[in-house]
Amino acid sequence: MMSPYRFVVPPVVGLLTTGAFTSALAEEHARLAPVVITAPGMIDAGRIETDPKQPRLPLPAHDGGSYLKSIPGFTTSRKGGTSGDPELRGLGGSRLRLQLDGSEILGGCAGRMDPPTAYVYPESYDRIEIIKGPQSVRYGSSAAGVVRFERDTPRFDEPDVRGQISTTVGSFDRNDLMADISAGDQTGYTRLIGTVSRQDNYEDGDGQTVHSEYQRWSTTAILGWTPSERTSIEFSYDRSDGQAAYADRGMDGTLFDRTGYQLVARHYDLTPWLAEVEARAYYNHIDHVMDEFRLREGMRRAMNPDRRLRGGRLNVALIPTENTWLTVGADYLDDRHRTRMAMQEQASSFAGIPRQDTAEFEQYGVFAELEHTLTSQDRFTYGLRADRNEVTELRTPAQASDSNTLWSGFARYQRDLRLMPLSTYIGIGRAERAPDFWERNRRFDIDSEVLNQVDVGAGFRSGSFQANASLFYGVFDDYILIDYRDGGEGAINIDATQYGAEFDATLQLTATLSTTATLSWVRATNDTHNRPLAQTPPLEGSLSLDYNGSRYFAGAVARGVTRQDRIHPGFGTIYSVDGDETPGFGTMSFYGGYRLTPQITATAGVDNLYDRAYAEHIQRSGGGYLTPADTPINEPGRTLWARISATF
Repeated sequence: MMSPYRFVVPPVVGLLTTGAFTSALAEEHARLAPVVITAPGMIDAGRIETDPKQPRLPLPAHDGGSYLKSIPGFTTSRKGGTSGDPELRGLGGSRLRLQLDGSEILGGCAGRMDPPTAYVYPESYDRIEIIKGPQSVRYGSSAAGVVRFERDTPRFDEPDVRGQISTTVGSFDRNDLMADISAGDQTGYTRLIGTVSRQDNYEDGDGQTVHSEYQRWSTTAILGWTPSERTSIEFSYDRSDGQAAYADRGMDGTLFDRTGYQLVARHYDLTPWLAEVEARAYYNHIDHVMDEFRLREGMRRAMNPDRRLRGGRLNVALIPTENTWLTVGADYLDDRHRTRMAMQEQASSFAGIPRQDTAEFEQYGVFAELEHTLTSQDRFTYGLRADRNEVTELRTPAQASDSNTLWSGFARYQRDLRLMPLSTYIGIGRAERAPDFWERNRRFDIDSEVLNQVDVGAGFRSGSFQANASLFYGVFDDYILIDYRDGGEGAINIDATQYGAEFDATLQLTATLSTTATLSWVRATNDTHNRPLAQTPPLEGSLSLDYNGSRYFAGAVARGVTRQDRIHPGFGTIYSVDGDETPGFGTMSFYGGYRLTPQITATAGVDNLYDRAYAEHIQRSGGGYLTPADTPINEPGRTLWARISATF
């Protein structure tokens, strides 16, 4: 297995303190995860895992897009203060698969006002797992990769109550609260999670107010039965809502209502060759409202799309031989979208206005993934997946339909060298994807997209130094490009090529001081038109210096992004479009923290220290009278924040 690397501060151990507090502090830190400062660590080839409850830089994120933006390789298309659309290696939308505790979730807005990450509250999850590239088939086909927001099953040896609470305050009247409390014993448990987050309009580095205020809340209730150490049955209920002002369009989101249910049953170690059986069924309903008059002065017009997703998954882990692990399974998703619109007086209430069916998607999938260990240094992993995708367009009298059989797979070889602490891997992957709702909303008769990609990487770890490097080269057949030009075709198929590199290095300078550098680069070409592929992120890097003493920890992160002049104006993705070239920029952030007790940590920081006015390349830019059309939406100016977290 590849040696893991960490962009983390080591556990805060009481080196300078004495007495009972020192002993308690050391004991507590022995069981707590390290403090995440700039990014999570890689635990295997192209796989990253992080704890969203731990303190991190920059400002603690309130939604999924904001959290992912802090991880090297990710960028986020800004809409306002919340609900940004993330992408990895220049690929987002349906090319980046997201799952919430094993269930699928999709937004309702045809303009991506509510991407899946708009319904994510990071601190309400225990782990975030990221698989880069088409290097797994267990969670569906994905060109960019898979992001899984996961909750762990709590286990109790005796009756107990445990949990975590946190609060964050910051500039622009930012206020967050989170509570996560579990109670149980050997036979079962109850877990309650709640979050609240709000912020006013922020100001950019030029002091200009950006239409970006938001309010969000979520609640989760989980009931679990654990009749034995090997068995668990869990039922969960999720409910959330919010509203958000947007600067990139002429409407705001005034309802983000989600209702979700899930039932999961797991059993481990049934026989020496049957390691695990897991079955889950879930239901998610999204009820979304966008209008022009509640958060701005405009027409009394509102739209109310909704989306219902019902799905299930069966997963079986087998051990056919001592050195072989085989995972097989099947999944199903039924996705139905509807909408309605109201004007004038009816815009305040949709009562009595029937919904119009828009589209229905059904997908059945089967998969198998095998990992085989040849020697203590060599390992092969293979995967194959087949999906049957069927879609019906329900708005036209003819009710157009389409169906596709989609094939995806990969093969990866990993080797740990004997003579030096170096781990290497090479993988070849294929991801085939049918056009999604947003692409078909622009043109229904469009071909499926296929990516064939090679991933190569190496990880080095020796003493106080560790580094990782990865390269990828991908060829797209029938890449789905969005044509935003007046009179354009909407969605079109092109051929494209994409390649890039990612690098990180961490050096432990002293027992308490470390430095980390990261770099991510993507270059993509529209081979059909012989132009740059629209909405490709520019070269980006960061450099951090972190201090970790006994009770105190602190550090700084500098981020630099180069100019992006490889553009194709008027073309883009379902969430962003190329306009003008974007200049490069650099920012600096600082943080500091103090552990008041073994259970209570206080952290404070400042982002964009020099109050720079800058905008990311990946975005739709302005829209409507609040922000002139094609005007980039600037990032927040200097932002102060503080967070207190307590575990018990």
